[in-house]
Amino acid sequence: MPRRIRMANPMQARSQGQTLNELVNSTMAELGGVFECMGWAEDEIASAIRRHPGQRDALFHAFSLIKPRDELGIGMGTEFVVRSHMAELLERVAVGGDTRPATAAEMCLMVGEVSQRVPLNSAAAGLYFRLWFSAFPSHPLATEHLPDQVHYERLHQTQIDDLESDLAARGGDQYRQLKSVDCRGWHHGERVNCRYASRAHGGHEARGSGRPGRKRIASMRNR
Repeated sequence: MPRRIRMANPMQARSQGQTLNELVNSTMAELGGVFECMGWAEDEIASAIRRHPGQRDALFHAFSLIKPRDELGIGMGTEFVVRSHMAELLERVAVGGDTRPATAAEMCLMVGEVSQRVPLNSAAAGLYFRLWFSAFPSHPLATEHLPDQVHYERLHQTQIDDLESDLAARGGDQYRQLKSVDCRGWHHGERVNCRYASRAHGGHEARGSGRPGRKRIASMRNR
């Protein structure tokens, strides 16, 4: 039985064309955000390496470790939030800390989300202020609410400590660990003596670090 051919409806085609344009624009905007976030990651890694030059290799390979978690909502797309999150994880990597517990920025978003649904009790409000001061100390809100933070800490410090410990564990990412790093001995196109370089590769194969370099990110931004 021959296949039936449906004639295109010009108005429908026009509508579909508009939808396609919207989809393309939306996709390009999303990609722009991804590249921007990659740039923030590179900046924070470079800053961390300057603070901890002896941990250069671990910090370089922490690129995939510090990516924001989409499930935390649009707040994780804000630059000062993302940079705080990344900087805290990189600091943990540098000192050999556990990278699985939630960062202060992540927990701040979690408590903020809860506050949109139910009123916070005094300990939870104190936790929110503590997390904000820890994650975003240079943000104007930190200075504005300093008296509130002092008040909550004085009255509910023990409860706040317990809440923070519990949320860090329960709200963390158990898979967020720097493991099984396969380095070919090249970082950003430069030959390096990386502690993670595989003996099987001998550091002389393809120039791949497993992530795009700063110049490549810059070129993608400008396209």
